[in-house]
Formats: sequence, C-alpha cells, structure tokens
Amino acid sequence: MHGSTPSCPRIWEMFLGGCQLVVKIVTYAPGLTAPCRFFNEVAMTLPAPGSFVAHASFGPFRLHPAQRVLLEDGRPLKLGARAFDILATLAERAGAPVSKRELIARAWPDTVVEEANLRVHVAALRKVLRETPERRYIGNVAGHGYALLAAVQWHVPADVAPAGTGSDGAPLAQALAALAQEHCLLTLTGPGGVGKSRLAQALARRLEAGFRTWRVDLADTTDPAAALAAAMALPPGTDPGSPLLAHVRERPVLLVLDNCDRVVTPAAALAERLLRDVPGLRIVATCREALRAAGERVQRVEPLDCPPPGAITAAAALSFPAVALFAARAAALHGGYTLADTDAPALAELCRRLDGVPLAIELAAARLDLFHPRDLLARIDERLQLLKGGRRTAPARHRSLRAALEWSIDTLAPVEHAVLCRVALFAGPFTLGRAVRVAAGEAITASDVEEALATLAAKSLLATRPAEGPPQCLLYDSVRTFALAQLPPGDPAWRRFVADCTALAAGPDGNTGKLCDLSDVRAALAWGFGPDGDATVAKALLAASVPMWWAAAELPALRHWLEIAIRRDTGAALQGIPSQSLHIALGTVRVYLEGAGAGRAAYARGFALAEAARDTERMADAFSGLALEHVLAGDYPAAVALAQRFQEGIRAAGSRPAQLVHDRFAALALHLSGEQALAAPLARNVQNATVPAVCTQRRTALHTDENVAASAVLARTRWLLGHPDDALRLARNGVLRARAVGADAPLCQVLAFAMFPVAWWCGDRPAALAALAELEDAARRFPHWESLARQYRHGVVEDAPGGWLAKAPAAGPHRETLATLNPCYLDAGLLLRADHGDARWCAAELRRVQGERLLASGGPAARDTAERLFRAALLLARNQGALGWELRAATSLAQLWYGRGAPDSARALLERAVSRFDEGGRTADLLAATRLLAQWHRRKKTGTAYVDAAPVMLIAC
Repeated sequence: MHGSTPSCPRIWEMFLGGCQLVVKIVTYAPGLTAPCRFFNEVAMTLPAPGSFVAHASFGPFRLHPAQRVLLEDGRPLKLGARAFDILATLAERAGAPVSKRELIARAWPDTVVEEANLRVHVAALRKVLRETPERRYIGNVAGHGYALLAAVQWHVPADVAPAGTGSDGAPLAQALAALAQEHCLLTLTGPGGVGKSRLAQALARRLEAGFRTWRVDLADTTDPAAALAAAMALPPGTDPGSPLLAHVRERPVLLVLDNCDRVVTPAAALAERLLRDVPGLRIVATCREALRAAGERVQRVEPLDCPPPGAITAAAALSFPAVALFAARAAALHGGYTLADTDAPALAELCRRLDGVPLAIELAAARLDLFHPRDLLARIDERLQLLKGGRRTAPARHRSLRAALEWSIDTLAPVEHAVLCRVALFAGPFTLGRAVRVAAGEAITASDVEEALATLAAKSLLATRPAEGPPQCLLYDSVRTFALAQLPPGDPAWRRFVADCTALAAGPDGNTGKLCDLSDVRAALAWGFGPDGDATVAKALLAASVPMWWAAAELPALRHWLEIAIRRDTGAALQGIPSQSLHIALGTVRVYLEGAGAGRAAYARGFALAEAARDTERMADAFSGLALEHVLAGDYPAAVALAQRFQEGIRAAGSRPAQLVHDRFAALALHLSGEQALAAPLARNVQNATVPAVCTQRRTALHTDENVAASAVLARTRWLLGHPDDALRLARNGVLRARAVGADAPLCQVLAFAMFPVAWWCGDRPAALAALAELEDAARRFPHWESLARQYRHGVVEDAPGGWLAKAPAAGPHRETLATLNPCYLDAGLLLRADHGDARWCAAELRRVQGERLLASGGPAARDTAERLFRAALLLARNQGALGWELRAATSLAQLWYGRGAPDSARALLERAVSRFDEGGRTADLLAATRLLAQWHRRKKTGTAYVDAAPVMLIAC
C-alpha cells in the first residue's frame, strides 16, 4: 500500500439475502492512524431473478423499475425507454401531479427537448396501457403536468431468502476476489454488525473453485495459530506453517481469519509470519480495525445508504439499501410485507437512527410482530432493550444490539472508554477541538483525548467526515446511545459540554451557531433543566441559541424550553445574560405560533426588566415586539406612546442601533395613525442609515431587517401622499433587499404589507399577483403571513366564497388593509373604529366605501347620507395629506354631484384632485378619473343630458 494510491471503487451489491450492501475501499497512508478515504464510485447491480426488487402494481399491470419491465397479467409489454421513465416517475408519485419540466428532466436528462416530445411519449404510454374513456390511467393536470390516476401499491416479495443464504453476490465477490488475488492480505473493516463476516464468506465461496479454503473464527480464542491448527485438523501444538506450505505446492490456499477484533496483535503477527513462510498464500481477515500488517490491503465496509430526512414515498424509500433490507427481512420473517407511503418516512428515519447497520435493521424488522415501524421509531431510545431476538444459530454477539455493542466496546482501554462516554454527549458532528474541551479533565489530558479518538475511529466506533473547516467526527447513533447510558449524570463533562455549546451558539462576530449543532443544544438543555443539571447555565445557553432555533424553524420546541426557563427565572442576571432576553424571545415565538396578542405579556415583562436595568439593546428588542403587538391589535395610540417612552429611555445612551429601531416602529405607528407627513421622514432616515450594508448585522427580536421594514412603511406612506410610482419603486426595492438578506421573515413582511397592497391600489394586477405568489412560497414557515396570503388569494384576487371573510383578522392593520382592497371586509366593527378615529390611516377610504354601498342600495335618503360620507372622507384625506384617498373620495363625490345635475362642480372637484398628482398617470385611479373627466367634457360639448353615471371605482361585494 506504499507509493501511489490506487483508484478505489465503491461497489453496490445485493447483500446475500436481498439487500444492497455498500463497500467503500479505504486505504491507509503511511504513518496515519485514521483512514484516508477515496470515493471514486463504480455501480454494480444484480437484477437477477429472485433478488430483492420492489415492484409496483396498478390494475392488471406490474411495473418492475430495476428490470425496466412492464407486465400486463404476466405478459411483458413493449414500451420505449422514454415512456418507461415517464411511467416510473408517475408511479413513484402516484396520485400527485408531476410537472412537465420534471418529467422531461427524468426522461431526457442530458437533452433539451420541447414539450411536444413529452406529449408524444405520453400518448404512446396511454396506448400501451389501453386507456378508454371508462378506464383512464394518466390524467392531465391543467397548467402543471400529468398524474397517474390509478391506485398504486408497492410490493416486497414474501419469499426472499434469509440473509446469509442464496446467491453469492457475483459482481461484488468477483471484484473482491480480484483484489484478494492481487494482494496477499485483504482486511475487511467496519462497524460491528455491518456484515464483514458474511462478505468474507461470500468471497471465499467465490474462490473455492480455485483455492483450498479454511475459515477460522477467532472470536472466542486467544491463540490464532492454535485456532487455525484446529480448523485444519492438525494435532494440538502443531505449527500450521509447514502444512500450509505443503498445500500451497499442490493448490492455492485461502485463509479467512474472521473476527480478529480481540486478538488483533497476535492475528497480525500470525498473518505476517504465514505470508513470509508460505509464498503464494492469500489471507482475508475481518476486523473492526486494520491489522496494520505488512502487505495489507484494507477495504472498509460502510453501513447501508439511508434516505435523506424529509417526506418520501414508499417507492423512493425502497430504492435505498437500508430500507430495502428492512422490507426484505420483514417479508421473510412475517409472511410478506408491503411498505405503504404513509409509513415510508417513519421507516426511513428508523433506518437512519439505526445508522444503516444491517444487524440492527434485521433485528428491528424481526420486531414487527409486536411493533409498527412508527412505534419502533418512537421507542428508538430503548433500542438496547428492544432490538434482540436474532437468529438462534447466530453468535451470541449477533442476537441483540446490546450484545453487538458490548462486543465492540469491551476491548477499549479505560481512558478510551471514558473518552467515548464523554464525546457521546455530542448529538451531532463535533471537531477535535470540541472533543478536547469537553472530554479532557479529571486526569485525562488533551493528548489522551486525541489518541482515544484515533483509536475509536480505527475501531469503527466513530466516523469522520470532511467539512469546510476542521474535520468533523460523528458517533454512530446506536454507539452514542450505549455510551451515553454509561456516563454518570454528575460527570463534570456535562457542565463543560453546556459551556462549550453556549460559547459556540453565541458565535464570534455574530457568526451565531455556525459551529454548533442544534441537536447538541437540545441535549445540553435536557441535562441543564433536568434533575441533575444546572438551570442557570442552561438559561444562558438557551438565550444564546435563540437564533439557531429560528433558523431551523423549531419554534414549538423553542417555546417549550423558554417556558421551562421562565418558570425557573428569579429575574436576576444570569452570568451576563439578563433574564429579559428569555421573556422577549418567548413573546416573539408566541406571536408567530399563536398570533397577535399572544406575546404581549412576555414583551411587557421583558421591556420593564430591560428598562429597569437600563439595558438599551434588549430594551430595543422588547420595544420592537411590544410595539408590534400594539399595532397588530389596532391600538395605534398605545404604539405611539410606547415609542415616546422608548425614546426617552434611550436618549442618554446615544445608541444608533436603538435609535433605528425606534424610528422604524415610530414610523409604522405614525403611518397607521394617519400621520403620513411625520412617518415618511422617519422611514426614510432608517433607509438612509442602513443602505451601505447588505444586511443589518443586528436584527430586532422579530428577525426582520430594518431597511426592509422601513421600505414597506415608506412605500405605503408615499402611495397615500400621492406618489404611486415612487411607492411601487420603493416596494420593489424592499423586495430586492429582502431577497439579498436571504431570510423569509423580512421578505414576507415587505410582500404582504407593501408590495401586494400597493400594487393592487395602483391597479398593477400582474405585479400584485407575482408578489402574492412569492409571498405564498415564503410564508410556509410563518402562520401569520401564510394566513394573510390566503386572505389575499381567496378574498381579494379570487373574491371566492367559502368562509374566508370569517377567518380574517378581526381588527388591526391587516384587516383594515383588506378592507381597502375588497369592500367585503368592511364591517360594523371597522366602521366604528373609523368613527372613533382608531383607523385614521384608512378611515377616509372606509367612509367612502360605506357611501358607495349606500348608493348601491338606492333611494334619495341613501344619496344624502352617501354625500355626507363622501364629504367627510374628502375632508379627512385632505387634512392628512392623503392624496390617494382624496382622489378616490373626490371621484365618488363628483360622480354623485354630476348625477344630481351639478356638472361644473363635479368637474372642478375632480380636476383639482387630479391636478395635484405629478406622477402615476398610468395607475388605475388616475386613469379612471381622467377618463371620467374626458367623458364629461365630451358630453358638455355635445350637450348630452346629465344623467347618473355608473360608479367607476365601486367593487361590488
């Protein structure tokens, strides 16, 4: 193995009884303890009859994806390659639409083709399936693609042979046989239960025609030479070297030294001596670690590939060897097994939690007599007690998962065992530096930790993986569970682990949580708030890790931990992390999960604590949350008053970031209070102060960007002030800024609060619809914005029946905005708020809409009341400088006057309103007004009688 590194194939093979086994060839560079891996991949599959392959059935058809065969009542059908790929894709997603783009990418992966090609092959497929009007299999999904309409079932053969019997795995054995003949010593390494012994036996069977073979199980011996002599039927005490030399002269000899784990050194010495004394001898050894003997070639047997996290269909899950093995063993043990789509995600996660180790998966499959896959997953932490009952003929170490792990771990030295138990605290990947910080101590030095980790990696108890920064280590989940159970709850490593997580969660220079895994934070919090933990250090960790929970969208879990922490909070400072941080974070997560108003109490408590402590930064966080709660509740005066209180609290501190937070929310509160002339400059100041940065480094408690939030307010105020083109430009710039920030929360804010309503007010339907589509995609993590997006879609764009009105917010800026977009949202409550001055920013428009409703109902009295409402709306809009509402009110009033026989007054009123605009000539309101004026001027020239003109702006409910 010295010299140049050979190419190292990764070989896929049917795993003896029916699963695919992945073997990764690993080489050792001179002087290195840990393996250097190479991943040049070569795929070898066995589509042989009788091997495990999942197949689908629908109607009279059977689809075998691996063999690329479609049968009808057992008869093969002729189907082109492209059509087969299309059918296989539709079957994997049966019942769900598959886009044309996805189907084209699957059938023509390296070619650019037109949709016409897809239609041709779909037509051919329908012909092969013999579709009729009464029996349709493939349906068109308008504007999307196609779907397989038939009910599809995916099947696992019930007659799969138990693992360890059947085919010898020809392609894999052939590849290993070539290596075994090329190298005098071939060692298969890997975790316990991964299948090293089975693989060695398959290799020996492959070579038995050309070799005289002896297999020696060294699991229960201390003298490998004596065990070999016994296997060869030699008298006790006989050195096997000379008899082997005599055999080699007649025929090549292969020795399989199986299970060398507990006799690694004597096994390596025996192998070296025999290879030196018996020229032409070939040895295959199995061990969790390399023998490190002269002339050794090492091949690492990796666990089986598992599906990635997330939703997955049964068909897709069965394409992964780990799930395939589970299904095959379940079918063999329980008289057949069919994996349903509903169970596929749970089974995929179960296989991942079992690390893809075949032994653990087989033991889990055996427990289907008592447990459903979902139940097995729910009890995965009990795997050491649950997974047992292996084959009666199997060695004792293979009859339960606990026994297999004990066999692997019992050979560790005390220091190695202690380090293993301490690094088991890491639920996710960890670096060598983190391992030293947590595991070193109590007579264990940093060098002890480094040496122990090297040993654990060599013994296949710990995996290494490349990373952008320092290399990372990861314990197999079952190994971690076993080791962690042996670590006392009071071990000092626990406290070091929590401190390390806290330091990394805070992150240098705001690089929050980049070096820490959220699973580690969960483990640390569980200990800290547990009976043997330290709640004080756990609170510090929780406060530091809040952004990590947001980034991972783990809000219910975050709320759970915050509520626990606050129940134990005395209000005192926690090692430099004030307790108000916990209240502020709780208020934020409650708002997002439970809706407006749910976080007000927590925010108020956090603001009071921060104000008392004169903590400007956290005071700003609490202010932003509490101000938004006032705003969402429609209590705009309270928001303005809070802004004044906050301004007084931060005046002496001179904090520019805190001032930006104040200006942002003060602008919002003033805008909604109808003070557009005061709100616009504040929002503009925030924009100007945050333009140079791509993203403001400091976020508010609501994780929004100050510049984006200011853009949303400024866009609305500019529209109201009579600058619709500028308003659209500002809204678009806010969207661009939010995209650059790369966070969904600010993007949702600017799309929902500014881009959609401003575009709709301007009459730019394409821009509004594009904004809504982007909002619907971005709002999936945020119930508040998702709900508003649905209101926009169903209540504004589609104006559809179905109870959407009842699901709208009862009050607040979103309900008010909806009422300006569709009059159906205007109710008695909103009218009362307008009359009381509580919805001043849109009160003029609400009164105008009420007047239009009265006109639609008819009658002289209605006209009089409508005129009073139009006059009140016009006066209020003028007082606020809200030209947007003034133009609408003037249009409605002018139409009323014109119909009553006062054309000159009507024209003068409307011309004055239009003349005040210096932009927006293509917006809907100005176009409607100018067309109405042109119509009136034509009537005046022709002398046409004055008659009631149809309202041009009323949107009927």
